[in-house]
Amino acid sequence: MKRKLTLIEGTMYAGGKTPVNVVASIKIKGIICEKNLHIAVSRIQDRHPLLRVNVLEDKETGAPYFIKQDPIRNIPIRVSKRMTDDDWKKESITECLIPFDVKKGPLIRLVWLRSAVTSELIFIAHHCICDGMSLLNLIDETLLLLASPGIEIGSYNSFSSINEFIPSAVMNKKINIMKIFLFSKLAKLIFFATTNKKEIVRKNPYLIHWKLDQEKSISILQRCKAEGVSVNAVLCAAFVQAFKNTESIKSRSRLYCAVDTRKFIPQIKSNTMFAFPILIGLRPKSNKVTNLWDQSYWLKRQLLTKINKFNIHNLLMFSECLLPFLPKMTKYAKNDKGNHDFTLSNMGNVKLKENYGLLEVESLHSPATIFPFGNPSTLSITTFRSQIDFIFTSDEHFIKYDNALSLKDNAMKFLKDAIDS
Repeated sequence: MKRKLTLIEGTMYAGGKTPVNVVASIKIKGIICEKNLHIAVSRIQDRHPLLRVNVLEDKETGAPYFIKQDPIRNIPIRVSKRMTDDDWKKESITECLIPFDVKKGPLIRLVWLRSAVTSELIFIAHHCICDGMSLLNLIDETLLLLASPGIEIGSYNSFSSINEFIPSAVMNKKINIMKIFLFSKLAKLIFFATTNKKEIVRKNPYLIHWKLDQEKSISILQRCKAEGVSVNAVLCAAFVQAFKNTESIKSRSRLYCAVDTRKFIPQIKSNTMFAFPILIGLRPKSNKVTNLWDQSYWLKRQLLTKINKFNIHNLLMFSECLLPFLPKMTKYAKNDKGNHDFTLSNMGNVKLKENYGLLEVESLHSPATIFPFGNPSTLSITTFRSQIDFIFTSDEHFIKYDNALSLKDNAMKFLKDAIDS
């Protein structure tokens, strides 16, 4: 395998030295055999091409590209004693901030927090090879193999170019060729004009985790269904309102909502690795709206309208023409404060089972990332075992930790009041 990184992969690569990792973990009740865990991890590495690659850079252009490891290096598993239920948080933050050796080592690793009957398995991968959904799929496959070592999980070939997803008729259309030419010229001017900005110093990243119990989670799910509005929209609305009403935080009245690209590219299956999230910008209805349901309807309609108008082929074509500017884009991203309050990534009701053989998955901790560029404030959400799980990540340069705790409390209060009304 040898292919250049796509624009999003290249952005997440961030020059290779800056850690841009995605981490997810599960709490397991039951006895895990260490030998079987290594075998399971080895088999998922055999299945997924991107778990067997390194990233090198072209000597002339500096463009990064994936190259198959030779020889293949085993995915490392670090075993540590599990002392408390909160150990995984410390480990997750630590692992988010440790860079991968992109030129030599695998771009994924595991931490196993082990006690007599309870464990946490923490999966950490470089964000240039996978998104949160990919990481959840790797967890599922690992557990399947722990429960049934002989099960067949298959294999597949990774795509060789993003152009495989763009019809030739679209690529060769004269108007599109002209648009791309003009867009690349404009991009060159923009990045030339912004290269002198100073990089933002990010020294105090943090992670805040909380989970709603089953009763509260089910109440939210049922009320959303009755109101005809998505859980995603309600959670967006709750945090939009919290940003407006937390006095210590200056709200920009804008958020980004992550949408799974697989919805637009049928060739990318749910059980294959991919790192190309689509971010759709949303604005709340007005500063005067305080009714959570009204705001939810507004955000839902806005998101659906933008999704229905979305042109994946244009996005892919324009992103490819920006590849020559990748180093400048990375530098710009590290210098940029962003024009939004937060990014919401809601992965919904995940497909993990509650039991894999004799192993019981007691809890899932949502995939999370501590971004080293732009506004890093990100809210990651999953639902598992009828419980909604939240992880908020940011940096004190953008939102003070204590202010983020107030933000969380305000959002949960708005949510509770809306459900009880």
